[in-house]
Amino acid sequence: FMMMPSSDTSSESNGDDSSAATFWVTKCRLLRSSWRPGDIRQLLDLVHDGKFDVEEAAGALEIPYSQVEDLAEGATSAAERQWLTAEVTQSLQGENSRVGKISDAMMQSLATFGSARDEYPIQDVTTFERSDDDGSQSTDTASILESNEGNPRRTSLEGSRWQYKKRPQLEFMVDQIAEVLRSHPDYGKRKLNVVDIGGGKGLLSNLLAETFGDDVVVQVIEISRAATVNGMMRAKRRGLENIRFDAMDATKVDVQSNKDVVVALHACGVLSDVALGHAVSQGAGFVICPCCFRSNPHLRVSIPKEDNGNLDVELVTAEEFLDVDPDQYTSLKQLAELQGDIKLASKAMHTVNALRASAVDRLWQSKKGSQERISTSVKTFPIGFSTRNFCLVGKYDVS
Repeated sequence: FMMMPSSDTSSESNGDDSSAATFWVTKCRLLRSSWRPGDIRQLLDLVHDGKFDVEEAAGALEIPYSQVEDLAEGATSAAERQWLTAEVTQSLQGENSRVGKISDAMMQSLATFGSARDEYPIQDVTTFERSDDDGSQSTDTASILESNEGNPRRTSLEGSRWQYKKRPQLEFMVDQIAEVLRSHPDYGKRKLNVVDIGGGKGLLSNLLAETFGDDVVVQVIEISRAATVNGMMRAKRRGLENIRFDAMDATKVDVQSNKDVVVALHACGVLSDVALGHAVSQGAGFVICPCCFRSNPHLRVSIPKEDNGNLDVELVTAEEFLDVDPDQYTSLKQLAELQGDIKLASKAMHTVNALRASAVDRLWQSKKGSQERISTSVKTFPIGFSTRNFCLVGKYDVS
């Protein structure tokens, strides 16, 4: 930059700033990009459009020159740039980019519950494999998602949020649910009952009902009546008769209703624990994808209780369900919500979900007379789909 100093200071006393020092920026250079996804995506698009220097962008984003060169040559699609955005966002985050302070109590919570992470290591799912030998499920799911019938707004434009975020998450969930369904001892012998906790307007549930057809009956539990009406209209347009929508409190699901699989996609806060509690109480397999960690603290979790030999449930807090100290758990959840350091936040997210997996196994083993056993795992899908990319899966163990 250049600075032109004032040659006459008399105007200063007269309140006239017309001759104040003036700066002209003649050249500037971006040394390091912000970690925030919007900033990174804008920079990548500028390179793609030939409006930003390749070498400067490579240095600022800390990625190989050849990768940025491909961008400048127009060799990448909008979806590929979005994936690269997610990867760079993650790599640029660290101790110096954290938003907010980390207390000693937060770090201590990681150490206190470290054994849960060891017991339930992350299984990273980077590719989706269909378990049908003939690939029919893969074909059916893809064709359903491609179709716009009953869903006119889903145009699946290249690079759209639906294309690179929502659709892959739905495909991931269908794959995991398929594995759990097929692990059930009665799969193919009768219709299995699937309940979607907090299922909203039924994007996942309608897809399950259509993909698995006569093999399942799907129930959506959603507190928003408007969402259930929307979902029912979608199901009607698709001609689905094996799905029902109930506008009700998720804690009120009937324990005697014989649920075989409990699912939830981006269940906020304690709603994830509610879904897991129902799975344990009903002896059901599950696929639960949690979302945020501090929402819905007022919800209570149903856990199995023996009453004179009869199965009953009792409602407990999330901390009681997990058998953890409330103060330590609060610190852990705060760390899981940390912005600007995805590695540390992911470690905390892993810890929370490992505690949930441990609670499921502990309560399942305590159930008297339970013939089925469950194999519980903590999985992740690519962070490009969502930063909330953890999933708890409970398959029937027939070994």
